[in-house]
Amino acid sequence: MLELNTTNWLLAFLPLFLLLVTMVGLKWSAPKAGILAWVAAGFCGWLFFGADGFLLAVSCGKGLSLSLFVLLVIWSAVFLYNLIEQLGAIGVIGNSIARLAGSRLGQALLLGWAFSGFMQGIAGFGVPVAVVAPLMLMLGFSPVIAAVSVLVGHSWAVTFGSMGSSYYTIQLVTGIPGSTIGPVMAILFALPIIATGFCVAHIEGGWQSVRKGAAAVLIVGLVMSFFVWLMTFLGAAQIASVVPGLVGCSIIWLLCKTPLLNGEPNQDSASRPTGQEYKLSFHLAFLPYYLLIFLTALSQLPPLKAAARHLYFGLNYPGLKTSLGYGVQPVEAYAKIRLLNHPAPLILTAAFLTFLAFLSTGQWKRGAGSAAFKTTVRQCTPTSLGIITMVMMALIMTNTGMTEILANGIASVTGLVFPIFSPYIGVLGCFMTGSNTNSNVMFGGLQMQTALSLGISPVIIASIQSIGGSLGSAIAPAKVLIGSTLVGLTNREGDVMLKAIPYCLLIVLLAGLEAWLAVNIFP
Repeated sequence: MLELNTTNWLLAFLPLFLLLVTMVGLKWSAPKAGILAWVAAGFCGWLFFGADGFLLAVSCGKGLSLSLFVLLVIWSAVFLYNLIEQLGAIGVIGNSIARLAGSRLGQALLLGWAFSGFMQGIAGFGVPVAVVAPLMLMLGFSPVIAAVSVLVGHSWAVTFGSMGSSYYTIQLVTGIPGSTIGPVMAILFALPIIATGFCVAHIEGGWQSVRKGAAAVLIVGLVMSFFVWLMTFLGAAQIASVVPGLVGCSIIWLLCKTPLLNGEPNQDSASRPTGQEYKLSFHLAFLPYYLLIFLTALSQLPPLKAAARHLYFGLNYPGLKTSLGYGVQPVEAYAKIRLLNHPAPLILTAAFLTFLAFLSTGQWKRGAGSAAFKTTVRQCTPTSLGIITMVMMALIMTNTGMTEILANGIASVTGLVFPIFSPYIGVLGCFMTGSNTNSNVMFGGLQMQTALSLGISPVIIASIQSIGGSLGSAIAPAKVLIGSTLVGLTNREGDVMLKAIPYCLLIVLLAGLEAWLAVNIFP
């Protein structure tokens, strides 16, 4: 069996170390760094951990299967976003939302917190920052406040964003079913959701805005948290950022008409344009998401779920064993893709119905579909290559026992304070790769193994890993770069990141303390 010693731990850590050095230190792209880390994992597994060619091949096959599940979600979600952007719908939605709140604090909370979470739910990949930060700038917010508000404000929605790609990933790499991890993760997200709201208020106007908006933030945060939990409880995790974000926008709009959030209109926005005039109505522009919410609810009906139970794609993989005795059980239909319940078919169906609706109303733009597809390919190809190589690296590490060695070493050092330390691992993964999904791939199995070594709840620790990765999006260099560029802060990315880091680390600390309490209250 594998022995925990310094040499073995350092060898097991080598692929992750190379990934960290190349991406953070040498500024390599995710695909390039991922390839190096994948090759390093293969060589370490073969030379030092008893893997043979068959085991490495099967591990890579499992990595490709898991990647396919996640990438189908990502590609379809980004395509739908690009399609409606080509049709002019994103501008209509954004400007309609921007006009809902008149006061400066109300606009900051509505756009930087709730609407950015909704945008993360439908697309991800920096889209909230790209769309919402310029809107806030047009409404009179300073460039730094606009960028940092969205970076911090949208971070609550990342795990369930991009139609749940990061959420499905943590399930796949840990083997914990959604019915178990979903509601627990949603409950643990409640504190970060509320905390991001308070942080956006503080970014907008310091402690004065925090005091003025405290009641509103608590009300909206609790309601959004409830809807996150409800969507996961109902099995509709792919819209567990979309629906809460919409509900949050509605409640903030209502509260802006009460003493809780009313105030003098944002004078800076009075003379500023909110964008070009669009011919689309809000409801037609929003139709793709009406359809997606409806199709998601339809897919969860018991008769349809029962009828589709045997309609899935998934490959069977044999059991594996290294020459050192580390074994992995066989698995059937690994990373199972349910043809009527997987997010991708639902998203593409919504896209097709949108095409029919826009065509019938005369609003369809010739070439919109092909332009959206080309943009999606350009956006998603590098990310996809990075995900594939990192997933294969993670599966090699898991199937050779390298992940278990790392977990046992971390457990022996951190002990009972590990739950507080755990979400920062998720932040590190997101900072390195710019992706909550990649963070879960890299560290999800490690976190679960560490929890098992310590005898604490793997469900709580797996949840807090993804929550840490989600919150870490606020300081991911790629998103900081997008936000800084779009608000006119080119070459001042450091100013934006320095302002965002304290908020991010504070919220993550609260999440870690919450996990520590949860572990000790529910051992």
